[in-house]
Amino acid sequence: MAKYTKFIKWLYPGLRIKRWIVLLVVGIGLILTSSIYFSYFHYFWWRLFYFILFILGIIFFISGTYLLIQSFLRAIFPHREKELIDIIYEKRYLSRGPKIVAIGGGTGLSTILEGLKEFTSNITAIVAVTDEGGSSGRLRKELGILPPGDIRNCLVALAEAPQLMRDLFQYRFKEGDGIKGHSFGNLLITALAEVTGSFQEAIEESSKVLAIRGKVLPASLEKIRLKAEYIDGTTKEGEDEIPKERKPIKRLTLVPSSVKAFPQAVEAIKEADLIILGPGSLFTSVLPNLLIEEIKEAIISRDILKIYICNVMTQHGETDNFTAFDHVVTVINHTDKEIMNACLVNCGSLPQDLLIKYAQEKSFPVIPDTYKIKEKGIFVIEKDIVSHHNYLRHDPYKTARCIIEFYNNYKKGWRGLRKK
Repeated sequence: MAKYTKFIKWLYPGLRIKRWIVLLVVGIGLILTSSIYFSYFHYFWWRLFYFILFILGIIFFISGTYLLIQSFLRAIFPHREKELIDIIYEKRYLSRGPKIVAIGGGTGLSTILEGLKEFTSNITAIVAVTDEGGSSGRLRKELGILPPGDIRNCLVALAEAPQLMRDLFQYRFKEGDGIKGHSFGNLLITALAEVTGSFQEAIEESSKVLAIRGKVLPASLEKIRLKAEYIDGTTKEGEDEIPKERKPIKRLTLVPSSVKAFPQAVEAIKEADLIILGPGSLFTSVLPNLLIEEIKEAIISRDILKIYICNVMTQHGETDNFTAFDHVVTVINHTDKEIMNACLVNCGSLPQDLLIKYAQEKSFPVIPDTYKIKEKGIFVIEKDIVSHHNYLRHDPYKTARCIIEFYNNYKKGWRGLRKK
């Protein structure tokens, strides 16, 4: 009886599917009828008549099928922004893309993710949890939660949710005692962590809300601080305090020194086809992840393409006067020579008006001394990958396209990069 009840429900009024089912059935009937009787008649006009019925049957069949599918999609996704072909492309084509693990933090990582999601849905972002500035720092100090800011940026970068939802996550309150300066996304992740009892679950639920393409994982679930030793022997703790000293950094360490990595992050690295390091603040976004022993060892052990994306501009207080080679050597000295086998360096021109603007903040172009990097046995990819819109940073789509093209060539036989 239950089976018949379910069948009858398809005939309920207002479902907007019966008409398309009828059209589909009529189309099938016309195709079958015209196919059978076409061969029975040799008179030209009868054959023309059944040929026209056959064409009408095909038109009805295709139209009924298409409109029936559209009716289902409108019911399931009433506010969808994409056409059916786009949905199929994302689910089928992108799901076959390479498994990419991108490691970093800050705005650098989220910028790259925005481009990579156009080539694959198999993306895992591993994000630093050492942020102590701004809204994240306040929530960390006041509520004892892991900093959600960089994770929020990565979630939004990978989001497939409507633009309004993405803008809402990035909205920052401009007024209000206690709430001024906080972003809505940070507060939501914090609230979800309280409700679910887990920061990890808070990220997973936020991922569902934003319908992200891929995964965002914290590098660790432990509370970590950064400690910098400067070239003059002095030290400083705190991600937001380290750059304020304006002194060359000799060594960066974690506090506590022994930190357990998030297991899913390590597992993602072990299953990756391609690992990307950076871009982002060298000492406060990229290195904090690589200083976690389990993450470092997992990367070193993989015999796959491992690309370090060098920054376009120096960062005052962290990488003053750093060249591309200095960036690479700093990463290697803090980890291991096997941490990367390729380096992506911008060789595009930079607009003068933006260079003047950055110079006022004591930020200058990173000199591409690529010959020194090659002497280290690291393959260098030199491309114009910079964006000229208001900020001198990596263009998400140009950078992602360059990475995927190089990866595809690597798969075809560019093995043993260190011998290049």
